[in-house]
Amino acid sequence: MNHSLALHGCRSQLVKQLVYFDEEKINFLDQYVPNNHPKRAAVERMLADYTQTVGEILADFSAERVHSVALIGSRLELQYEADDAPESFTIVFPHKANPDQNLVSFLSPLGFQLLLAKPGQTCRLEIPSGHLTVCVRKIRYVNSGDVE
Repeated sequence: MNHSLALHGCRSQLVKQLVYFDEEKINFLDQYVPNNHPKRAAVERMLADYTQTVGEILADFSAERVHSVALIGSRLELQYEADDAPESFTIVFPHKANPDQNLVSFLSPLGFQLLLAKPGQTCRLEIPSGHLTVCVRKIRYVNSGDVE
C-alpha cells in the first residue's frame, strides 16, 4: 500500500473519531459508563484529553506524530518489567474488542491506563492482584480506530 494513502487513511480515521466523540459522546458514555457509575467522571476526563491530543496531532499531522502516542487504533508493543516478556495488542473501540485477536477496548483496565502513553514510557498499571510495571516499546497507528 502506498505510504501517503495509508497516512491519509490514518488521518481520516482520526477525524472520524473526533466527529464521533463530538456528536455522540453522551450516547457513548450512557451506553458504556452510565451516569451513576463511579468511573464516569474519569472516562469523561480521559475523552477530553484524548480528543484534545487527537486535535493537536491533526493540526500538525505527520507519520511521526500519529505514531508518537497510543490512540484508539494504535498497536502497542510492551515489555513487562517482572519477567521481561513482550506483548503486543491494538487499542480499539469497545464493540471491536476481541482478546483472542489482541484487540483491547480503550475502556478496559489495560486500554484505559495505556491510552495516550508514549514510546519509551514506563507505566505502573493497576491490576486486580496489585500492580504491574510495563515499558511501552513501540506504538504504530494501524488504522484500526474506526467508529462504526
